[in-house]
Amino acid sequence: MRFNVEHVFRGITRDEYESLYFNEDFNIALCKAVNLARTLVAMERDEQQIDRRVMVGPDREVPKAIQKVLKADRIEYEERIRYKFGSFSGTWETTPNIMASKVISKGGFQFKDNPNGVGRVVTGDIDVKVFGVGGVIEKFILEDVKKSYDDAAKFTQEWVDAGKHKA
Repeated sequence: MRFNVEHVFRGITRDEYESLYFNEDFNIALCKAVNLARTLVAMERDEQQIDRRVMVGPDREVPKAIQKVLKADRIEYEERIRYKFGSFSGTWETTPNIMASKVISKGGFQFKDNPNGVGRVVTGDIDVKVFGVGGVIEKFILEDVKKSYDDAAKFTQEWVDAGKHKA
């Protein structure tokens, strides 16, 4: 299932947003604000690029019907982001802690100049290969992804409005 999520952040440039997006203090605060447990697993970063892996655990249960199929009440996943500084685009992929061979999610993201600030566009594909219920699980994951990005966008705009991105 293909998806596209877009948000515009006012009062910040693309260069400032690039810096903010990869700022660990910001990411820790963001995850706390949107109820995501987050553990940095590995990060290779230099002046040109970043390759970051984090373990993420949403603090919410999956619906009972999906719990029966997954045999778990929560889904955690490892997120890997690869990004070349100055390109304003990167790739992401996630690997869940359960049924990793049956749940494939990956895509890309871009930071775009916008007359009102900067736009963040996240695209991707979520493919759940579970006979009979794969589409239901994909829909649940997609709704959760969109809600998480909406919540993150609200927090990010509040951070920028408070001038914390310049600190």
